Amino acid sequence: MPKVVTLLSEKSFLFLAALPANRADLAAAAEEGGADALVVSTGPSDFGVSRFGNFELEEEGIRAVTSTVSIPVGLYLGDALHLDPEEWERVVDANIDFLIMFAHQMPILLLSDERVSKFAAIGAGYVIEQVRALSKDPNIDALVAAITPSQAVAQDMTALDLGTLRLLVELSEKPVLNLLQKIVAPRFLPILVRTGCRGAIFNSLTLGSTVESVKTVLADYRSSILV
Repeated sequence: MPKVVTLLSEKSFLFLAALPANRADLAAAAEEGGADALVVSTGPSDFGVSRFGNFELEEEGIRAVTSTVSIPVGLYLGDALHLDPEEWERVVDANIDFLIMFAHQMPILLLSDERVSKFAAIGAGYVIEQVRALSKDPNIDALVAAITPSQAVAQDMTALDLGTLRLLVELSEKPVLNLLQKIVAPRFLPILVRTGCRGAIFNSLTLGSTVESVKTVLADYRSSILV
């Protein structure tokens, strides 16, 4: 069983760090800062301001990350128009524990592979019926709310954002994680937790890009709630 599935069953709220670059030193800093799991990335990334290369270009860094830390490492696969079986086997061989993709981009090849947990990201254009149906898919372990339009990224989180997240939680039969695309100060994190979401994914918007900032920011957010 993927390690992240065990975490979802054991912890009420998860801290996931989407690394600003696929580097071992950033991964170690995130683990030391209190991350429960990490996210490495390939392709154009909605999980931060960084842009990444394809898996072939990022593979060395990804393997360095997975060999450095003891916590689960997931892969955000951005804009993968085609992933052949051989390339997917290299992803699995890199010790990737879970996969995050937007649901409309996730091919059956990946969806059906039980070796890796799947988190389906929900974008701003998805409708309620699609969210409900995706949450019933036995191959999907969690949903990721990534619903902020690009023009609203990095603005302050609002009452409507919280209400929308609460609606997704109520609709979904699976845990819902929130990709932090808006600004939420550490002291306000308990308000986010009260929506019922089961975790937050912190990206470079929140973490910054240095080893010290990644470690310090995660520690600050962890100290704001007891989990």
